[in-house]
Amino acid sequence: MRILYISQYYTPEIGAASERITGLAFHLNKLGHKVTVITGFPNYPFGKVYPGYKKRLFLQERQDGVRVIRVWLFTTHRTGPVARLLNYLSFMCSSILASFFSGGAEYTVATSGPLFVALAGYVISKMKRTPFIFDVRDVWPERIYAGTCMKRGMMIKMLEMLEIFLYRHAVKIIAVTNGVKENIASKDIPQDKITVITNGVDTRYFSPAAANKTLAGKLGLARSNFVAIYVGTLGLLQDLHLIAASAERLKKYHDIVFLIVGSGAKRDEFIDRVKRNGLTNVKILPPILQRELCDYINLSDIGINANTDHPHNSMAIPVKIFPYMACAKPIVLANNGEIARVVKQYNIGECVTPGDAEAFTRAVLKFYNNRELCKQCGKNGYSLVNERFSLDRLARTMSDVIISN
Repeated sequence: MRILYISQYYTPEIGAASERITGLAFHLNKLGHKVTVITGFPNYPFGKVYPGYKKRLFLQERQDGVRVIRVWLFTTHRTGPVARLLNYLSFMCSSILASFFSGGAEYTVATSGPLFVALAGYVISKMKRTPFIFDVRDVWPERIYAGTCMKRGMMIKMLEMLEIFLYRHAVKIIAVTNGVKENIASKDIPQDKITVITNGVDTRYFSPAAANKTLAGKLGLARSNFVAIYVGTLGLLQDLHLIAASAERLKKYHDIVFLIVGSGAKRDEFIDRVKRNGLTNVKILPPILQRELCDYINLSDIGINANTDHPHNSMAIPVKIFPYMACAKPIVLANNGEIARVVKQYNIGECVTPGDAEAFTRAVLKFYNNRELCKQCGKNGYSLVNERFSLDRLARTMSDVIISN
């Protein structure tokens, strides 16, 4: 089966979108499908093209057996609305052009956000006369103004019309969580058209391993340290104030260290707070490439995540919990919705109410004071990943969904 996948993000880029699509494409290819991915030149989240690549109109390459067509797109380190819109629209136009020489396809899959990627997928599906399958990772345009004071102006309303148009014209919709499925279904989209295929983890890259002593030394971590790692976006929907407040409460425990890896709109603000409050127990690192990240997680004792109490977060399962689980680390979360039920049902860690720094601190101390509990919850998470959340298993589900159309 020939599958054409449209995704603005792909390896070696850092982030949930790249990791999901890269893993699914590899494992679909491994199942015997001929997968072609149309994507941009790698630049996210830094806004400049990665070393080893030189921006041009098109580039064809092979990544782990997957045919990849890279296309020109506008890149910048700026994060304002105009810069982002140019980035999205340039990829949409370039990907449609690239489809003229991408070869035949039997199915076109487009992943979104941004919605413009899905629009490109729809146009390409019409040109190639293939079914259009819409892989919804983020609910756009709600994702644009989630966590902000932005009003639903004319632009947002136009994007909402585009959103519904794409849902209605897709032969199948893949939702990343049950919450996303419910959100889509609430817009008069038939439930039987929507299948949930969650995010997951590529177990080729993430598994339990002994601590890398060289890396620990480089980061100034001692063997006696109890390390709580956070990996991911430092943005509007993450509760960085809670993490900082918890670190402040735990300053008297000189062996507890918070290792924060990531970037985003609130990174500089978080760094300022850490410096202002003298939080020497917090180490902040830039984003790490996926294939290097396992060593950092295996230096830690627990994985942490804290989200705000925004309704958008109740639909999400934080993607970085899966690498924590694959490395057999227990999880401490401040979250609600679907992920809270998973944590409780499978005993893979502790989940507290968003915004409750005191409860979050107690949860960290619970594992600090009970290393056997760390091992047991980590073991539970590792088993759960291999049973439900490995990308090779999820690719089989996606293959079944695609073939059924």
